[in-house]
Amino acid sequence: MQEEKSRLNILVVDDDPSVFGIFKRIFGNQHSLSIAMSADEALRMAGFQLYNLIFLDYMLPDKDGVSVLEDLKKTNPEAIVILISGYDISREIKKAFSKGAQEFLPKPVDVDKIMNIKEVAEYLKLHHLTVYRLAQKGKIPFSKIGRSWRIKKDMLDKWVKQEAGRIGHKAGKRKD
Repeated sequence: MQEEKSRLNILVVDDDPSVFGIFKRIFGNQHSLSIAMSADEALRMAGFQLYNLIFLDYMLPDKDGVSVLEDLKKTNPEAIVILISGYDISREIKKAFSKGAQEFLPKPVDVDKIMNIKEVAEYLKLHHLTVYRLAQKGKIPFSKIGRSWRIKKDMLDKWVKQEAGRIGHKAGKRKD
């Protein structure tokens, strides 16, 4: 029963079917993943199902993402909405945030740059339980999606560089 509670209902709204495969690879079978190929289909699905997380493409064939966002938030007010696009939509991003989007993710989404606990442990040459504890304590800037911890590789590299600088700075201040 506990596992059912932590399963997310995720909706991916994008007219490019290959995008669904990317999100399937990110989330695996740990969560319920649905795809809508148009704004109308997304709105119809959202009318019947509550989603925790919605990835919404800005450029849809029948409506723009910000318009769809407003309607999705009416039926799924608690959903976290992440706007995605392969285009420069900086002006529209501000509008989307004001309408309830929480994040923007540029396309193409490079799945190889999104790491889980096990991959980070291998990369840092640490035990996976050590990485898990560091993630839980907020020491490594992971994001938790349902029961899964994820981090972008470039964020991890930036964190490693900051930590190395911090440790090196502390070592330089020691007086032997």
